Amino acid sequence: MKLQTTSPDQPGLLPAFYDVPDNMVAGEPGSIIKLEKVDALEEVSAWRVIYRSQTAAGIPVPVSGLIVAPKSARPGANLPVVSWAHGTVGAARYCAPSNVPNPVSDFVGYPSFESTVPNDYGIPGLSAFLKAGYVVVATDYQGLGAGQNHEYIVGLSQAQNALDIVRAVRTMTQIGASNRVAVLGWSQGGLATLIAGENASYAPDLDIVGVAALAPANPATFLIPEISKQSTGGPRTGRNILLVRAYTWAYPDLQLSDLLTDIGIEAAKAASRQGIQQLAISGDAAGGLPVLFKTNTNPAAWAARFTENAPGKKVSQAPVLVMQGTADNIVPQASTDLYVSEACKSSSRVSYIKYPQIDHRGLLKAAESDFTTWIASRFANEPAPSDCQ
Repeated sequence: MKLQTTSPDQPGLLPAFYDVPDNMVAGEPGSIIKLEKVDALEEVSAWRVIYRSQTAAGIPVPVSGLIVAPKSARPGANLPVVSWAHGTVGAARYCAPSNVPNPVSDFVGYPSFESTVPNDYGIPGLSAFLKAGYVVVATDYQGLGAGQNHEYIVGLSQAQNALDIVRAVRTMTQIGASNRVAVLGWSQGGLATLIAGENASYAPDLDIVGVAALAPANPATFLIPEISKQSTGGPRTGRNILLVRAYTWAYPDLQLSDLLTDIGIEAAKAASRQGIQQLAISGDAAGGLPVLFKTNTNPAAWAARFTENAPGKKVSQAPVLVMQGTADNIVPQASTDLYVSEACKSSSRVSYIKYPQIDHRGLLKAAESDFTTWIASRFANEPAPSDCQ
């Protein structure tokens, strides 16, 4: 009998490792379903993992991701954990950042001259974190890699995925991971990071010492024309298609026909087969946003769901670091300004750093020294600064 090595979902693009039978999904959040070693430098050990988590609606789901441990890892080492929440890659399962030939890497963006695959992968600050003796985990999110129907920009789904992978690494006794965790995220993952801080009670067994968000997505600003119109960069058409497709997966009261033309609905159906760059090109080739979208026939329901997913309405149970480039045309500064204003009103402890003339992708490198230092201070139990009055 010939062994299956690739998934029937995307033959040649997705290994069979990411397929999980339905009867294996139920179980304690954070418990491990599958594990496989990944090649890495001699001084680190790394694994691809599939673990159990939940969507925002509480539905059990398998989630894949990456676990990286420094050479100091051993039983009882009690090492701090950094949980990385990545930015937008699409909704096709093969786009999972752990599903690249060499995923154990500092961040590699697409498009760039360094990238060999058509989506972002790697972890910002990974080398610094490992040198400091931290365990680093990186969720793919539900529906990327393992599972189906990625709930893009549904903040609580991704937040729970980012916390449950910390629980997963703590079951690997050979690593010696502690319950102390800092969550770091960018763009889509920045939203997940903020929501994780506001919903720390989801994982009472974890001590979330801080959450650091780079240019976090803020669904509240989708409803404010003077802010949303500033978001012009990147694969904008693909992001809009993906957002509508994902919210209709997550919320039964929303339908593709609320917002999309017949051609737009066909584009949305392609979201589960294409990465964000490919989806954007397909959508633009079909005529772009004016051809794909129509006047919303169910605006109240969509507004309610965007508002439901907006960060800053609840007090964060962990200190917050927010980093924003002033030249960002994907997540505009005005969007992040709004979050900080709301979070301060909610009595969250927020430190806000702005980077002049830095765009969305340039932010990762520009802010690395700040977020690695800030996270080290949280693990050292130093008082967290705040810019809230």
